[in-house]
Amino acid sequence: MTLTKPQFRYHFIDVIQIPVLSLCLLLSCTPASPKITLSREKVPDRGVVEMEGTGFSPKSSVMSHLKRPDGTEFPPLRFIADDKGELAHKINTMELQLGTHEVWVVDRNGVSSNVERFEVLPEQK
Repeated sequence: MTLTKPQFRYHFIDVIQIPVLSLCLLLSCTPASPKITLSREKVPDRGVVEMEGTGFSPKSSVMSHLKRPDGTEFPPLRFIADDKGELAHKINTMELQLGTHEVWVVDRNGVSSNVERFEVLPEQK
């Protein structure tokens, strides 16, 4: 009687590869979380802060929120993300109160970006 090696080796590798492949497909198909960045954290009165966003639903409506230092919020602004799910907007600080403001953007699916802050400083003469 001759013993041969079991033929399980190749089947075992195939069984392992299927969950790994499924995990890779799941991760690659998962949409990125919306994220915004600001060009600066401190800006003089009568300055500009540039906001850029990524990870939003492509070609969809998003709502940008801006909270004043006193905790009240400006009416949200509606933007359309481009075909890559990105957006850009310039925030003019000329009519903003001095102090720290918060900005965030909400995707059409109700998913919120991170919250970024910038401080409006008195104009230096």
